[in-house]
Amino acid sequence: MRVAKSDVIAGLPAALARAVVRRFRGREMVAEAVADLLEVTGLEPGVVLARLEAAGYMEKVEVDHHGEIWWDTTIQGNALAMASFGKPISRKTADRLVSELLQRARDYNSDPAKPLFIDSLRVFGSYLNPEIDPLGDVDIELTYGRRITDPKVVSAYARASGRSFNTYLDQLLWPQTELVQHLKKRSAFINITLEDITRLTDRSETIYSVDADPQAVPPPADRTLVGR
Repeated sequence: MRVAKSDVIAGLPAALARAVVRRFRGREMVAEAVADLLEVTGLEPGVVLARLEAAGYMEKVEVDHHGEIWWDTTIQGNALAMASFGKPISRKTADRLVSELLQRARDYNSDPAKPLFIDSLRVFGSYLNPEIDPLGDVDIELTYGRRITDPKVVSAYARASGRSFNTYLDQLLWPQTELVQHLKKRSAFINITLEDITRLTDRSETIYSVDADPQAVPPPADRTLVGR
């Protein structure tokens, strides 16, 4: 999904509306969770969420025993959270980006030194409709697993990258960050999510599977996956 920064969504600038739904994506929270985002607007969080609810981006999930309303994003809200700004690309360019992405996936999975492995890549969204040209971006679901689970080994791998990390957790999460960066290769037109995309759409296509890649290092027998 691609929107323009000049768009207005539920009475909010598109960038602000996206920031609000991103705060909720994947976790249920109360309205005050976005109070800091709305300080400059003078709007009450509850009012903003009610507007987004009316527009189909948010939904109430429960009212707790204190009377607080807990909110979550809808499928449409998740799509907005993943939206990007900018000019569209041609289908020819999108096809090239997907081809290069697949090669990077094969390269990654053929390296036994990597602490993770790519289990699958699924494409969804406008790319699946051949009649859409140009496209906003290419939406990809990434599912991965771990070859190495020992935190000390993972930490050593992160330190060997030569990067600095603000926290120990950032260090442990480096393999995931590295993997996403490797797949995107700084492309603003490849949108990678670790979410289960069945929450967003019932239409997708698997474009890569480690089981179908003859050059891939076999994944561990205990294949615990992240992203689905």
